[in-house]
Amino acid sequence: MGLFQFLILSLSLLPFSFFEPLIATSTPLLDDALSLLSFKESVTADPFNILASWKWNQSSSDHHCSWYGVTCHPLSQRVISLNLTVDSSAALGGTLSASVANLTQLRVLSIPHHNFSGEIPTPISKLLLLEVLELQGNNFTGYIPTHVTRFRSLRLLNLSSNLFTGPIPARLIGSGKLTEIDLSNNQLSGRVEVGSKSCEFLTHLKLSNNFLTEPIPTEISKCWNLKTLLLDGNILEGKIPAQIGKLSELRVLDVSRNSLTEKIPKELANCLKLCVLVLTNLVDEDSSLDSARGEFNAFVGAIPFELLLLPTLEILWAPRANLAGRLPSTWTESCSLRVVNLGQNYITGVLPEGIKMSGIKYLVFFQGLVTMGVVILAYWNRFVGALPLFFVGDELLATSNDHNFSYRLLLSNNKFNGSLPIGMVPQCNSFKGFSINLNANKISGEISHAFPVDCLRLTDFEAAYNQFGGSFSGLAISHLVMLQRLDLRGNALSGPLPHELVNVKSLKWVLLGRNNMTGEIPSQIGHLTSLVVLDLSQNALTGFIPPSLTKASGLETVLLDHNKLYGKIPSSFSTLVSLTQLDVSFNNLSGNIPHLQRINGCDAFKGNKYLQSCPDPHSASPANLPVPLDVHKWRSRKKIKTLIIAAVTCASVVLCLLAVIILFFAFGRKKLTRLSSLRRKVVVTFADSPSELNYDNVVRATGNFSIQNLIGTGGFGSTYKAELVPGFLVAVKRLSIGRFQGVQQFEAEIRTLGRIRHKNLVTLIGYYVDYGNGFNIVAWAKLLIKEGRCSELFCPQLWEVDTEPEEKEKLLELLRLASICTVESLSVRPSMKQVLDKLKQLRT
Repeated sequence: MGLFQFLILSLSLLPFSFFEPLIATSTPLLDDALSLLSFKESVTADPFNILASWKWNQSSSDHHCSWYGVTCHPLSQRVISLNLTVDSSAALGGTLSASVANLTQLRVLSIPHHNFSGEIPTPISKLLLLEVLELQGNNFTGYIPTHVTRFRSLRLLNLSSNLFTGPIPARLIGSGKLTEIDLSNNQLSGRVEVGSKSCEFLTHLKLSNNFLTEPIPTEISKCWNLKTLLLDGNILEGKIPAQIGKLSELRVLDVSRNSLTEKIPKELANCLKLCVLVLTNLVDEDSSLDSARGEFNAFVGAIPFELLLLPTLEILWAPRANLAGRLPSTWTESCSLRVVNLGQNYITGVLPEGIKMSGIKYLVFFQGLVTMGVVILAYWNRFVGALPLFFVGDELLATSNDHNFSYRLLLSNNKFNGSLPIGMVPQCNSFKGFSINLNANKISGEISHAFPVDCLRLTDFEAAYNQFGGSFSGLAISHLVMLQRLDLRGNALSGPLPHELVNVKSLKWVLLGRNNMTGEIPSQIGHLTSLVVLDLSQNALTGFIPPSLTKASGLETVLLDHNKLYGKIPSSFSTLVSLTQLDVSFNNLSGNIPHLQRINGCDAFKGNKYLQSCPDPHSASPANLPVPLDVHKWRSRKKIKTLIIAAVTCASVVLCLLAVIILFFAFGRKKLTRLSSLRRKVVVTFADSPSELNYDNVVRATGNFSIQNLIGTGGFGSTYKAELVPGFLVAVKRLSIGRFQGVQQFEAEIRTLGRIRHKNLVTLIGYYVDYGNGFNIVAWAKLLIKEGRCSELFCPQLWEVDTEPEEKEKLLELLRLASICTVESLSVRPSMKQVLDKLKQLRT
């Protein structure tokens, strides 16, 4: 017994190098080293030589356990972890070697954000001890292997941001001890299946940005420990299942960018720990994602009050979700929400009295998100009644770090009435900046009582097209040293311009047109050297145009038309290099017209009978542009039927883009490739195709889209047959691009169609877009609007039929509405329902 103990002690004193030959001849250890070297051989790109240390030398003291990214068990020396997490600049390239499967003691295989491609090798199923499999951010293709469900010890599976196709393996969701599954940003299709057994271990399920279809499975309620459920960016349909309300641990739920309908179940309020709920999303954080294909969720009814009052809910994001109903009257002190976006919905009623939400950072009733600040928007909803007081939570004020936050109160385009409450935002001086937008409501009262003169950090005050009255003169605003924008157009203001206005040196936009203001333009207006836009049009101003006005060298727009000004136009206007619009029409001016550095058009000077004739040869439409579309000369005594212009301008939308060609493969399916960049005369392909597949050959094969090759027509265009090469027959669909809402939606839908493979769908193999070089009426119209030449967009008979300011303002409002309807970004465009509401508002 004593001898045995002695031998043990002696051997422990020998140097480690004594055992190296024994280790080298140990088969499992040698297999591990050889497997790693085989992995290295499959790497074709190693820009920073991070695998340089992977060298086997039996005589060396170095060991494969010391290689970069390799971790061995301290006793057995078997490889238990291969973690090659590196900076993106050092990303490896190649394929995943099947030899990894020989690392039979491997627990962690983490190769994220490299450039590996190909399929996951089947032998990897031998890694029965695997606990973590992270292959996200590569270019792996093919189906997700079904054998991943055999890894009984697997806790974390992250295959996101690859090119995997096909269905999610059956029984994967809920198998084994999986706690987190992330399959987002792939090309997976089919339905979401939950295993028959209870998935009690699963806490995070992320399936965003794939092509998953059918309804959300009710069996998801089996995963009763689920904390995160991300299903956004798919093609899921049907309703949000009420069974999700059984997920008592759920913190985050995102179902946006699908095709979900019906009511939002009130059972969601049973998720007592729910913090984030995203129902729709118009904000595309990464427009390069192939999954960015627009928002098609359209729910019915209102958000349940129980959900809005959920004490844990901090983020509610649901812009343009077709929501209606009202806000709960108790939605004040009891609300825990910090981020709210209910924009572009049909919410009615009044805002809750005394909105005060603890720590609220974003309250959004339109769309968009400010990175730091309080935002309260009610744009394009249907709120009525008097405006409440808007309080800011003490928690947010405590963290504002000496006025680091800005506050934006944007309530335009509603039906608010009554007068503005005094001190509407009591803490308005607690922020870096404070702005108000009340445009297009029915708010009334004296402007002297409504103006927030006590808000020293006021930067913008916009209350155009309301019913404010009274005199602006004598209003103490000279201390508002941060004020940049003042917009009170379209009200009933009277009296002279306030002299204190000229002391607000920070002013850039002064918009007081379409009021009843009298008196002269103060000569001290030249003190506003930062002025960019001055609109005093359609008032009753008299006197001279002050030459000092041109001291504001950055002036871009000066509107003084439809007043009673007299005297000469200051010649110093000719020195303003940024001036793009000067309108002094319909005054009593005399003398010469100054030579402006930018074309202004003669319409801006007409109506002054003592003014010298306009020598500008560009008074008519440019010769190289077509004459604006004429409209019928409708007259109803002295009133214009303004809806005609809406019809004309909306019709121009379909002229924005030219022909688009989509090719559909008539035979079997072929391998999907990544979407190429759009280039002129280049057919972008989704599948293998002969080199003859190009624009010129398509035109030739269809006989320049001859009727002889026409095989059908439909609501989206005509279809032609074409044989590009013998035996390669395709169907070419020439789309009517007017059916799409601009380039953004077209490209998004094409990306979707190009990835879908279904037995009942013809496979899309490519497409071609021609943006064209010809005349674009929308681009031309926006150019004229930018240059202040709006009148050139109307035929003279329509523009001059009535000189009443309110009638012309209606025409201009219709033009602005048409301009918004033609912007390329879908998130900015109003819905058709909102357009109709605006048209009805203008008609009345």
